[in-house]
Amino acid sequence: MLKELQDIGLAEKEAKVYLAALEIGRATADQLAKQAKIVRPTTYVQLESLMKKGLMSTYQEGKKTYFAPESPELLRRLLLKQKDDLTAKERDLTSLLPDLLRQFEGAGERPVVRFFPGKEGITAVREELLKTKDKNTYVLFSYGQLRKIYSEEELDAYSERRKSLGIHSMGIYLKDQAFEKAGLDSLTERRFISSEQLPLSIDISVFDDKTTILSLDGSLFGMIIESIQISSSMKSLFSFIWKNAQGPESENK
Repeated sequence: MLKELQDIGLAEKEAKVYLAALEIGRATADQLAKQAKIVRPTTYVQLESLMKKGLMSTYQEGKKTYFAPESPELLRRLLLKQKDDLTAKERDLTSLLPDLLRQFEGAGERPVVRFFPGKEGITAVREELLKTKDKNTYVLFSYGQLRKIYSEEELDAYSERRKSLGIHSMGIYLKDQAFEKAGLDSLTERRFISSEQLPLSIDISVFDDKTTILSLDGSLFGMIIESIQISSSMKSLFSFIWKNAQGPESENK
């Protein structure tokens, strides 16, 4: 019955002492400690607690102090008290909840981050860009790193899909010998910056309220961060780099 008494609301050692008292009746603290198999100092603590709950009583007989269990029917009173306490706590929570919700809502935006491992993950993240509602994307990329993962045909096919969906792309690419064409048109703007100035092995895209990061070297993975605060800041950063980047080269390289 030890577990059942704990479920009702007694602590484990309280239940042990109370059960020991029910088994042997009136007894000294030493006798109860031996029956409950706990040390005497702890037994005194549990007896005090049980007496406060009305489940034990004490009296003096000669020079000895005895303890006696009260009827288990009093456990009902313990349950009723717990019920009353729970009702009071529910009232307190109902009163406090509006203020807590206001604090929660005023704490600011909580970003949602999704992680996609491997080349398949990178492909899934790139597909997310094609679902943009705003139809405007801002991309910082290294064509050379992308070519390590995708063929030129795959990259060209992706660009054509983007254009067919009417998605405008402003892209800053890291200039290297691997990138031989800008592919400029009404939906494609490109500027470049040297890889010495900005040595990146990741691809960063910003669209709607999302920022994507592709790890293109070493451990391959894609990440999507949904946050208006972060996307707005990344767009500002992109704008700063765009103003300081060089325009299309005359030789279209």
